[in-house]
Amino acid sequence: MPPSGAGQTSRTSKTLVLVSHTHWDREWYLTFQQYRFKLVRLIDRLLNILDNEPGYAFFMLDGQTIILEDYLEIRPERRADLKRQIEAGRLLIGPWYILADQFLVSGEAHIQNLLRGRQTAAEFGPVMPVGYIPDPFGHIGQMPQILRGFGIDSAVFWRGVGPEIGQVEFVWLAPDGTSVDGVHLPGSANIGGYSTALAWNSGSKAALAQLPDLQKILIERAKSGAVLLMNGNDHVEPKADFPTILHEVQSAVRESGQPYEFVHGTLPMYLELARQSGVWQDPGTPRHVGEFRDSSLAHLLPGVLSSRMPIKQRNAQVERLLEREAGAALAWASSLAGSPTQSFDPASLRALYATAWKYLLQNQPHDSICGCSIDQVHDEMETRYDWAEQIAHELIREGWGTLAGAIDTSAQGATALPLVISNPVPFRRTELAGLSISAPDGLTDVVVTDAAGTILPHRLAQTELEMLFNMDIPASALEGSLAQAGDEGRIMDYTMSKIEFEHSAQPNVMDVKILAIHGSAIPTDPALMARTRTELQTYITEGKIKSFRLSVYRQTGARLEFLAKDVPAQGYKTFFMRPRKVEEPLWPTETVEEPEAIENEFYTLNVDPKTGLFTAVDKESGVTFAGLNGFRDGADAGDTYNYAPAVHDTVVEKLFAAPSIQVRRSSLESSIEMQAALELPYSLSEDRQSRGSYKTICPLTVKVRLVPGQRRIDFETTFFNEVEDHRLQVVFPAPFAVTSSQSEGAFDVVERSTELPPYDKNWREDPVPTAPHKTFVSIFDPAQKLGLSVMNQGLPEYEIIPADETSGSKIALTLLRCVGWLSRSDLSTRRDHAGPGLATPGAQLRGRHTFRYAVMPHRGSWLQAAVQQQAHAFNHPLSGVTAAVQSGPVATLPVEGSFLEIQPRAIALSTVKPSEDGRAVVVRLWNPATRDIPQARVKLYRLPARASLVNLAEDTTLEELTPDAEGNLTFALPAKRIATLRLEF
Repeated sequence: MPPSGAGQTSRTSKTLVLVSHTHWDREWYLTFQQYRFKLVRLIDRLLNILDNEPGYAFFMLDGQTIILEDYLEIRPERRADLKRQIEAGRLLIGPWYILADQFLVSGEAHIQNLLRGRQTAAEFGPVMPVGYIPDPFGHIGQMPQILRGFGIDSAVFWRGVGPEIGQVEFVWLAPDGTSVDGVHLPGSANIGGYSTALAWNSGSKAALAQLPDLQKILIERAKSGAVLLMNGNDHVEPKADFPTILHEVQSAVRESGQPYEFVHGTLPMYLELARQSGVWQDPGTPRHVGEFRDSSLAHLLPGVLSSRMPIKQRNAQVERLLEREAGAALAWASSLAGSPTQSFDPASLRALYATAWKYLLQNQPHDSICGCSIDQVHDEMETRYDWAEQIAHELIREGWGTLAGAIDTSAQGATALPLVISNPVPFRRTELAGLSISAPDGLTDVVVTDAAGTILPHRLAQTELEMLFNMDIPASALEGSLAQAGDEGRIMDYTMSKIEFEHSAQPNVMDVKILAIHGSAIPTDPALMARTRTELQTYITEGKIKSFRLSVYRQTGARLEFLAKDVPAQGYKTFFMRPRKVEEPLWPTETVEEPEAIENEFYTLNVDPKTGLFTAVDKESGVTFAGLNGFRDGADAGDTYNYAPAVHDTVVEKLFAAPSIQVRRSSLESSIEMQAALELPYSLSEDRQSRGSYKTICPLTVKVRLVPGQRRIDFETTFFNEVEDHRLQVVFPAPFAVTSSQSEGAFDVVERSTELPPYDKNWREDPVPTAPHKTFVSIFDPAQKLGLSVMNQGLPEYEIIPADETSGSKIALTLLRCVGWLSRSDLSTRRDHAGPGLATPGAQLRGRHTFRYAVMPHRGSWLQAAVQQQAHAFNHPLSGVTAAVQSGPVATLPVEGSFLEIQPRAIALSTVKPSEDGRAVVVRLWNPATRDIPQARVKLYRLPARASLVNLAEDTTLEELTPDAEGNLTFALPAKRIATLRLEF
């Protein structure tokens, strides 16, 4: 039972705990180096205060340990001073590495953030065991489960809390029921959430003058006997005379008879005092399940979901590489039986993996990944993305080099080139696979087969060439040289696959580029020879060309794509490339001049030649989904934080003119390519109330494809943005109406209402219909049992447009949001500035942009139709490496295999990676469904010596697992639960 008085407002016996801190934005309206200049001064002064002012008890470094790294890179000689103060408990650090945005990064990124934070803190002293997350723009629902996975039982934050949380203390529950003790940092227009005691730095008079406001917004809302006051703000330095100010305030309060005791303390100290009241066990304490995205009491700033979209696309790309591909390649390579030959010490590879994650995490603070900083900050982020991506690709190459070296690749003999294709997702799939290949000659003249010799459709693109020779030949002599080619078009055992003529800059000279193949069994195409002779004769007859400059190349490398069938789950399959025999197929692509439908086993798709809108027929249900892939472009009078429509908007929803359409069909895929344009206003009018009258053409290209065996329709749209102050969306209507959507989040599939809550202008910010998601959003009509899902690669904002008289509900995916200001004070959707009023012309995003997304009409809900699996496959294409031909003792792996199989299929895979201690493989799974899974089953390619469930921090064993007779590891996986397996081989 809680102590008497718990849960009741009281003006007696309140202990006000003042936590001195700085909120450190690593980059924002200044660059990282400019802010670090301030950081060095701050910590220099802080260490001096702690050394010379024994009354200055504590200081908190914003819950993030990267501050220590940034400082010590400049002042390495002060490491011992920092360590001494941290070990003494006066300087509080961690638990995070950085303070990330929560919706724009993956669930795995949050775990890596805590892992790297703890790792850094361990070098100095104890980590602060508090989930301090003061300033993200809203909070994901699974954060309580993530925090508990690291032994953290509290969460202290500001934004996203609505009026239903009527007191400071509340219980926050993740969707799986995991709870933490929540602490709201309330604020008002004058008192920010983590700066409630900032006035103290101006002296005791300012502190006392602020006390009546604190009484109303904070002290009366604190139901325990403790009140948290945050003595700090953005980039605020410690105040050396704070102990004196504290003493003066305490004396004045006692003289006035107010029953308050002031303590210079810490977040752990505050939580300990508050818990003594039993407030979190009180049945009257508010309880909240899931995410916080309310904007009534504090700015939520949801426009950051779509500001500077290229940053979001790049972030998703690098996360994918590290979570499913680089980590898995290292982990499975380390698990091989025997002693596989490796060119790297595995410890070095793990350190490189952690370093790549650090570079990525450094781009994920809320002012960085959110796109709401000055232009130079976001330019500098590109380098960190490059570094992380470069390391990831090298790790994949190294890991799969080791794995490929252990595979039996002898099935097609010594003359075939083995192609080891990897599948990062935990289910078998048939899709296009792509990889770079190199060979001395004849790459144009090949076939791709499986181990049984079945020939598979393929194509070669992005050829890499080596020059054989170049020479000038008089026009009169070239015709004679061609005659040497004979009937087969072969010269010195070279045949020609391509001959191109181009006028030289030099008068009377024609450049001739020839792609030659050595030793090919296939002659030069007679049609190519005929066209060449005809064109050559024309130039000679005209008499203008006196000399031909020949450049002869051979193809040494290319990008190979082929239809990889039945690649095992979280595993690999070996295919083979060899020279083509005369009688074997060429897999030509048919180009259709007039628009026609394309199809595969699941869909028929066609395009309207006038509107450019697509219509899909779901062959399973027979239902038609019309008007797909429509573009909607409207004005944006907002800033990098918030979208704001113009008062008088002109929304463009039609193409400028009828598009140019080309249909291609082959055994590899069928595709429709559409060339079109939008006519858009250049910018807002001068008063920003409408779009300007001057317009320009913005070209766009849409490529849509259907692949055999693939249940989704893939789109790639390229848009040339020539205008400003606008938002571009792509829209997919459904033939039904909905009142809610389901979308993937961090370790969750979140159901959200399509209805906006009632609000007025007393809200700090208007609620918006847009929302965040990861790889897919879905809508479902239970009456018809029909669903429509849209998937994306790095496009994190969606909107459900309500049904109207002419159409059902629509899914709109934001492609671009282009604005020119960091923050403005004249938005119709938000009260006051959200940041400095600085121009950010780079946020207008002029230039070429490419977007990849997919649509999937389906029967049943997203879960029944396996939408999440398709979305993950869309985000993780099949890729591979070439291998040597080998068999015998070195080949410990079969020609194909699955490293990891998971049942049932509803279970989602988060990551496979080396364990933090380097002695095991870590597999992280989660149950996205609302139903418990009594027996989750995991089967590995070989039995581990030990298997266990561990916490997210990997430092506590939760359950030992023993394989059953079939080799399955089985365990219960409750609804919405994250599970981490540690596998020692």
